[in-house]
Amino acid sequence: MESKCDMDDALLTHQPCDDCGSSDAMAVWEDHTFCFSCSTHKWTSFDHKVQQTTVKEGLLPVGDFRDLPHRAISEGICRKFGYSVSKSNGRTVQLAAYRDQSNNVVAQKVRPKSKADMFSTGNFKDVKLFGQHLWKPGKRLVITEGEIDALSYAEVTKGRWPVVSLSSGAASAVKVIKRNIEFVDAFSEVVLLFDMDEQGQTAAEKVSDILTPGKCAIAQLPLKDANEMLVAGRVKELTEAVWQAEPRRPDGIINGKELWDEVSRPITAGEAYPWSRWNSTIFGIRPREIVTLTAGSGVGKSTIVAEIAFQLGSNQDANVGYIALEEGLGRTGQRLMSLAINKPIHLPSDVTEEERREAFDATLGTGKYFLYDHFGSLDSDNLLRKLTYMVTALDCKYLVLDHLSILVSGMDQEAMAAYGDERKALDYTMTQLRSFTERTNVTLFVVSHLRRPGGDKGHEGGEKVYLSHLRGSAAIAQLSDSVISISRDMTNGDNRLDVTCLKNRYAGITGPMGQLEYSTTTGRLTEVVEDFDDAESDFG
Repeated sequence: MESKCDMDDALLTHQPCDDCGSSDAMAVWEDHTFCFSCSTHKWTSFDHKVQQTTVKEGLLPVGDFRDLPHRAISEGICRKFGYSVSKSNGRTVQLAAYRDQSNNVVAQKVRPKSKADMFSTGNFKDVKLFGQHLWKPGKRLVITEGEIDALSYAEVTKGRWPVVSLSSGAASAVKVIKRNIEFVDAFSEVVLLFDMDEQGQTAAEKVSDILTPGKCAIAQLPLKDANEMLVAGRVKELTEAVWQAEPRRPDGIINGKELWDEVSRPITAGEAYPWSRWNSTIFGIRPREIVTLTAGSGVGKSTIVAEIAFQLGSNQDANVGYIALEEGLGRTGQRLMSLAINKPIHLPSDVTEEERREAFDATLGTGKYFLYDHFGSLDSDNLLRKLTYMVTALDCKYLVLDHLSILVSGMDQEAMAAYGDERKALDYTMTQLRSFTERTNVTLFVVSHLRRPGGDKGHEGGEKVYLSHLRGSAAIAQLSDSVISISRDMTNGDNRLDVTCLKNRYAGITGPMGQLEYSTTTGRLTEVVEDFDDAESDFG
């Protein structure tokens, strides 16, 4: 005999079976029951009764279960989910019952005629999702923003497929799902049937991020929500939107077949460095890269990044953001100006007022350079805000951070406690900077100090530099695209800097990049090329 459970009647609920003792195997329809455990089938004048639960004191009395004609929702679905029509202060209201982990009704969403007058009563602290008590983990779970949308989907599916709703809307979606994560994650598939407005879709993306990767899909509707689809009679489209929802990929996961445009672009060299040997090794300056320059104290790191910034601001139609944490604005400005007239303006010299003005007009006066008025350290999050402003509001395509170590060295105890120690602070900062450069399409030049090597000879004495000498965190080397070391023997007054590429993610070429010689007369760094024949390179 064919079971009545195969009929199109609306399934009301699951209850314990008196015949076999199963806790929830007995399915209840309007006029019959069927136990899926012992196969006992009974016709009954069930009179729409469902499993009795305790309703906590202080809640509104449960009213009648009725059709909701304006919502196209039937009495049977309302009864199944515990959605009743009652009275509050003489007003007719709709009540959505919320249950605790023991299935007791402990809270209610109260919906008067006007949505603006909605309120809640009871304790929502540990409630289940609306409708959660009806279902056991299975193949697919649909989650909606609100009770009406859950009832709407249940109406379309005749109450046969698991659907629940959030208890407090899109704003608290992640919090609500986390509270019931064991139930939600126990389903093989989870479809988020949230509202199609910006708030709803943003909430859906955030919820998908906390679920098991590959399990969650976000349904797309042509109308605002599930109830609008139901009322409009677009039932087939609603069901198809759920069944055809594509699993959401985490941000950054790309199918290789989508990359043709990316991989088919002609390979071109990046913007040129001031020195040919750098260009033949690193192949120029590219967006979305972090270039780290490192050396001992006073060796010449800041001089090098100033040369690079000067060239970019002078030769490219692009703005440069400059954050120098170890010197004041005047010194940074003079450093750039000196390069324009080949005279060290910051030193006592014969620089005329006309030359000074010429230098200013060629550098700072162009409006291409933006400097941060700060001397000392600042926390990582504040740094990111400054950098973001330089990119988004000031259109900077190149950024200089001089230097990374001081960023955390001066943190107060409270700020440092948030990270734990200097290494963790640098780990966090580099991770944020890596994400920032990828997101904003900028090039970031980072100056980093070295930890002192073992023995008596430090880097200021010409000690060879290794990646492991970077101060504070292995993340500096790991997350940089290029790492360039500078060394010179300061003990003998040598003005020649030995340049070495320690990491080159783009080309893979590492090793010596020649020498730069500093002129105390001009304040410029020029390339020593006697041992390098291909000085012109592809950059001209």
